[in-house]
Amino acid sequence: MIAKKIEVLIPADIDDCLSSLAKYSGDCAPLAGGTDLVVLLKTGMRKHIKYLLDISSISDLKVFTITLPGTASPTRLGIDSQADVIFEKLKEWRELAKEGNGAPKVTLGSTHTHSAIATSPLLKGFECLIRGASSIGSPQIRNMGTIGGNLANASPAADLYPPLIALGATATLVSHRGVREIAVEDLPRGPGSTLLEPYEILTSVTFEIPSLPFYSSYIKIGLRNSLAISVASAAVFATFDGGKFKTVRVACGAVAPTPIRMREVENLLIGQSPSRQLAREAGEIASKECDPISDIRATRTYRRHVTSVIVSRLIEDAAERGGRFFGEQAQ
Repeated sequence: MIAKKIEVLIPADIDDCLSSLAKYSGDCAPLAGGTDLVVLLKTGMRKHIKYLLDISSISDLKVFTITLPGTASPTRLGIDSQADVIFEKLKEWRELAKEGNGAPKVTLGSTHTHSAIATSPLLKGFECLIRGASSIGSPQIRNMGTIGGNLANASPAADLYPPLIALGATATLVSHRGVREIAVEDLPRGPGSTLLEPYEILTSVTFEIPSLPFYSSYIKIGLRNSLAISVASAAVFATFDGGKFKTVRVACGAVAPTPIRMREVENLLIGQSPSRQLAREAGEIASKECDPISDIRATRTYRRHVTSVIVSRLIEDAAERGGRFFGEQAQ
């Protein structure tokens, strides 16, 4: 149980939230779903917290926007909007991207729940993110837990870090001092620690819709099929050009102090045609590139082995399925 009195503050908007964070810096923690934070409070791991800042009702933290190439104003949508509201424009966007205008960007507010992400028609093309969100906890946890909380808690086994790192996502951190954009892969400093300052709030994550055909997926290994903390996980995102890997990002979780990019694996794959042999080589490199520990869930040796297996499976899957444009994947 929580042994001391904690005051709950309910800010009206982001500015109100930032004022409270600045005023009570170090003694205040944002609360969205609470699936991690409340547990930490009950176990005495956040004894310094005197104020909880309930941000769950701030509408600007529930945004789902798509910013088009060459435009400054994003198109704001509901995360549960039907996918056909944007698919008609996808070909036009891809042509703009080919002309050097950049790719459309998706921005997800930090208080979107795992369930909302897992079931969003607009995110179907990003299979790694859908699978990551779907694998978290139970339906009750997915209905309460949020993307921002998963990142801010910074567990090495967090299920949304590998997909977001693979997607090349950036996190937006806001405070009374200004705005910072940080690559999601750079956000965690160690288990339970991030670059977030006590007076900052994570407001959103942003990633691009590729103009090329692409593949993405996620595999999680746990001690059971559900309600399991990851023993090892991997996400892959790859674009294809002429049947060869053009852009590749591979990220793994629960096999290092923080979720990590597998850059040696990526270097092997870029410019190559996907094949089973290449997948086996990628798996072998991944097992050497990770740095796991032994704990109550698995040994270091097992984690290295299973990392090799799941990375290899993902590359084999990419070889079999190939890449498709975003609109084709999501329909």
